[in-house]
Amino acid sequence: MDPHQMYIDNQYIIYDAERLQRPDTSLFDPLVLQRRGVWLGAPAGGRGSAGYIILGGVPAVLRRYRRGGMFAPLLGDRYLWLGLAKTRPWREWNILARLHSQGMPVPAPIAARVQRRGVFYRADIVVERIDAVTLAERLSAEALAPDNWYEIGHAVGRLHLEGVDHADLNAHNVLINKGDALRVRIIDFDRARLRSPGRRWQLRNLARLQRSLLKLARQDPEFKAPDQKALAELQRGWSEALRDSQQVAK
Repeated sequence: MDPHQMYIDNQYIIYDAERLQRPDTSLFDPLVLQRRGVWLGAPAGGRGSAGYIILGGVPAVLRRYRRGGMFAPLLGDRYLWLGLAKTRPWREWNILARLHSQGMPVPAPIAARVQRRGVFYRADIVVERIDAVTLAERLSAEALAPDNWYEIGHAVGRLHLEGVDHADLNAHNVLINKGDALRVRIIDFDRARLRSPGRRWQLRNLARLQRSLLKLARQDPEFKAPDQKALAELQRGWSEALRDSQQVAK
């Protein structure tokens, strides 16, 4: 990975020069991308903030940062400017770059943009598109075997080893590949942060994932929620990821 930064038209852009030649601001404009024939449409669900694109022949995802919750009607896609390093895309891009370079189960960041307007900013990020379905989608169709839950827990544990507090770990942010051999990826790190290892926040991440599964099960009677054996494997995979690291350190 070869990160480069540039400033153009009151916009800050960071990009991986190994994947992308010097971009311009049109990379983040869905209307321009549609005219070029590289806009493939938006994924189902979400807040209408993401779109699938083709970038140099490579599938990617363009996502506009939008607020959720009580501030969404008031601020929409605007965030308070506290300096470039504290903007959501800069933090997410750098976390993804670090994790991906270490072989962690995350998509590669390609580019990000921040548009400052006075005390607010708007922002976008482009990451590689992974050929997979969300854990929520997979469980709507079929149950997962216990060893699959182990792999999910292990993937989360690997991130925790690097001090990554995802903060929004749920069944929509875990990707499962479409092939027979299970491969897990974690996405959407816009609220993530790096912090010192600690069981309290790590267990809070796992609990949030489990709550999202229970919520989906309540909403859809066909949803294949994990049973106690599956949840035990999720916990075991997570615990062994942490334990394996401690053994290597010794």
